[in-house]
Amino acid sequence: MARTTLTHIPLAYRILFLWFEPFAAFAGSFIIWFSPEMFLNTMTPTAKFAPDNRVIYNQVAATYTLFAYNEAILLRATNDLRVWRTVLIGILICDALHLYASWLAIPDVFWNPAAWRWEDWANLGSLWGQGAVRIAFLMGVAAQSANDGPKSVNVHNLRERALLSLQADAFIPSI
Repeated sequence: MARTTLTHIPLAYRILFLWFEPFAAFAGSFIIWFSPEMFLNTMTPTAKFAPDNRVIYNQVAATYTLFAYNEAILLRATNDLRVWRTVLIGILICDALHLYASWLAIPDVFWNPAAWRWEDWANLGSLWGQGAVRIAFLMGVAAQSANDGPKSVNVHNLRERALLSLQADAFIPSI
């Protein structure tokens, strides 16, 4: 399998994936460790914190820390596009499951941004927004590799790019 080396990642992607998201995930892990009640209220205002469920919150905090590490450290350690795609697809899957969980928790509010609290904007707004940027990266929007020149958005090619991004050899590293 040929290795695809990144020669340039646009600044917007670098800021989001290497700085903002790791910082937000690490900050979220601190909130969960030290104020799980606040975290729970952010996810759903009607749920009540139960201290005997603290282990679940600690495990979520550990997962957020792993996300921060993967983006802040792992993505900086490689210029292999397959590794970047693998990490970002994993986070995108988690985003989709997080959105589904939020929909289950607050179904009356989920599809109504006019009813969102600031906590919902921080939670749902960031999931939708960052997920959209993640999808754009996976589709190759504005990306450039050593194997080809810069890519621009061509609406007619978006479906084809999405399918190419999901091919096994495009996002699963060879062993």
